[in-house]
Amino acid sequence: MNPFRSLPLLIFFAASLLLVTACKEKNDEYPPRIWSEYSYAGSGIAERDISVIYYENDHSLWLGAKGNEGLLHNDGYDWTVYDNSTSGIEFDSITSIIRDGNNKIWVGWKSGLAFFDGDKWQEVSQFKGLRVTSVAVEGIGKINVGIKGKSGGMATFQNNEWHFQTLINSDIQSGNINSLVSDHDQIVWLTSADKGIIRLKNEDWESMSAGLPLLSQNFTAIAKASDGSIWAGSGASQLIHFYEYTYTILNTGTSKPITAIEVSEDKTICCGTLGAGIVRFDGKNWLGYTMENATMPSNEIICLAAASPGYLLFSVSGGKLYLLKL
Repeated sequence: MNPFRSLPLLIFFAASLLLVTACKEKNDEYPPRIWSEYSYAGSGIAERDISVIYYENDHSLWLGAKGNEGLLHNDGYDWTVYDNSTSGIEFDSITSIIRDGNNKIWVGWKSGLAFFDGDKWQEVSQFKGLRVTSVAVEGIGKINVGIKGKSGGMATFQNNEWHFQTLINSDIQSGNINSLVSDHDQIVWLTSADKGIIRLKNEDWESMSAGLPLLSQNFTAIAKASDGSIWAGSGASQLIHFYEYTYTILNTGTSKPITAIEVSEDKTICCGTLGAGIVRFDGKNWLGYTMENATMPSNEIICLAAASPGYLLFSVSGGKLYLLKL
């Protein structure tokens, strides 16, 4: 079953719910819900804590789970579970899912990295025991991997070789990388747990947050907009927007850590937080979706991703997955 074929029905359901709720007694639920639960358990798959959402299109949705519960893929018709019994790999707490220009799916988790060519899975031996936190694609076959821990830093796959840059063998400012993206100029942007935002440009490492009035040097999420600009979010709920040679620091209005950032085509920014639900910025105004003002199921957002236009998929602590109409 295509998980998004039901979107028109969900839109109708949401509109109907708005109308019905408006007519209810004042002690009934208000404001009305603008989200719907997205269920995969009906297909016979046990519910699990979703740590990563990778929505490619209406025919490809990937979900990564915490613990040893593996990876789920929906091809528009059926669900497939990839775990130790079906792939030979123990995907323990997945942190990143992405497809490269050669049509391979890359998956990082707390102690390894693997790729899927559509037929079989292959674990990358160089990452055995390493805490992979993020994977980004640059061009067709170049892969950048963020690593956190004693041997942390960044690894790059190019010309069939892996090259690791750590505190020992390079000028990278941190070995505690939380996330990374590659921009259109082949520049890599990284967020770290202790040194803010770092950039690799022309083979030189630069600190992009040195001297800025930041509330925290722990930056937890990063995203690239269609215009090439970069958004980074911190554990203190600050957002920094880098565009060409300028930067802007914004405060979301909360003090809760940002867990994920999604930038839409119209440059609207949505941030998941741990404790303040989802916050949205349209370039001028902030809007919050919380348990208090939008009857959200939780204020603890683990991850989120854009789905069909105008919709977000998000997961909350406790294992539930939801669809939010913006």
